[in-house]
Amino acid sequence: EIKNILVPVDFSEVAPFVVEWAKNFAKKLGAKIKLIYVLEDFSTYEGIYSNIQTFAEMENNLMDAAQSSMEEFLKKYFSDFPEVESIIVKGDIVEKIIEVGEEVKADLIIMGTHGRKGLDKILFGSVAEGVVKNSPIPVVTINPYRMKKEK
Repeated sequence: EIKNILVPVDFSEVAPFVVEWAKNFAKKLGAKIKLIYVLEDFSTYEGIYSNIQTFAEMENNLMDAAQSSMEEFLKKYFSDFPEVESIIVKGDIVEKIIEVGEEVKADLIIMGTHGRKGLDKILFGSVAEGVVKNSPIPVVTINPYRMKKEK
């Protein structure tokens, strides 16, 4: 029985295709959606920066921006779906998706195979691969670029 679906998002131009599919799936099952955004943990780069205060400020700014982006995303794409909860965490993206999935007792993870173009597209593709390979929770992956072409 699928009652909780975790949906990782990156706020890219293809994220709406993934969440639309996830919403339709959730509606058919009567399931709730936990929408998650993971801010990559930049602490591994601390030695590169000479001014740690600037680094901390940047991380705080990114967290504030993620919160604003999540609020806008929810208003735009979930006004017709009240059974959604947003989660923003910081850390290793693959690890956090799986960890939060377990914490919220997700029965399924639905995620895109690619996010933004360029480097982020490659990184998000590896995120999907990492989640598929390591998650004890079943994972459905969607190639948003193929969905986009079919519409």
